[in-house]
Amino acid sequence: MTVENQVEDQGVAPEVVGELYDQGTELLSALMGGSLHYGYWEDPADTGSMAEASGRMTDLMIDKLAVRRGLRVLDVGCGTGRPALQLARTTGAEVVGVTISREQVRLANLAAEADGLHGQVTFQHGDASDLAFAPDSFDAAWLFESLLHMPDPQHVLKQIATVLRPGGRLAIANLVQRTALTEAEETGLAGYLRMTGIASLAPLDDYPNLITNSGLVLDELVDVSDHSVRQTLECVGAGLVDAVIPEVARTAAASEALGQTRSVVEQFAATRGIGYALVVASKPLR
Repeated sequence: MTVENQVEDQGVAPEVVGELYDQGTELLSALMGGSLHYGYWEDPADTGSMAEASGRMTDLMIDKLAVRRGLRVLDVGCGTGRPALQLARTTGAEVVGVTISREQVRLANLAAEADGLHGQVTFQHGDASDLAFAPDSFDAAWLFESLLHMPDPQHVLKQIATVLRPGGRLAIANLVQRTALTEAEETGLAGYLRMTGIASLAPLDDYPNLITNSGLVLDELVDVSDHSVRQTLECVGAGLVDAVIPEVARTAAASEALGQTRSVVEQFAATRGIGYALVVASKPLR
């Protein structure tokens, strides 16, 4: 069985994901070191913080994208904008971020202004399944843990392929299914998928076809699970124990909700078949 089978009937509509992030972005950002994506730890002895590891994962994606000043990058599912700002500072590229959450648009544009990057980096509200950009209008694009929110990942990748210029590059960072899950594991994951608005977790082995069927060429597929998943979930779990927001434990209802969240995260962490991968592709030259 696959996680896609488990969630295909959940009806994770764009507006549902938008509302989820409108309400939860600041808490999630606090739990995950400022960005909304998993971190990368160099080795088992690495005791770096979630923020350090998150920045390192962004650096890896920047290396994979290989852009420079004068190029234009599309960030699909831009979150708080932290990765886009790091990309712009590091490379000098122009970045346009798109998110279904209006609150994230607000927070990300404030961050761009605070960093003195407004103009070079802009964020706007939009749906990844219906990108409002002209064909061949970007030199590169990336998706940082946003493809998993898309009910039809293939359609989204075709949209991105359309707006990329010939020779343009695509980088994807995403949770994946590394091995087949038991029926009990899939049932146990349902709560985590609902809580996080995940529509699909594609098997790692599905990515070559997803890329090819989108009109792109697969350049690289790297499983970085051992550098990311366990460590990230441990950091998130510790953050929940520490109750990022101290007032949470002051009411019985809030305390119960926090406890349920911890339980769901722990169950997800115990699912051995879930991993993390980086995917790099490019649009063929005409």
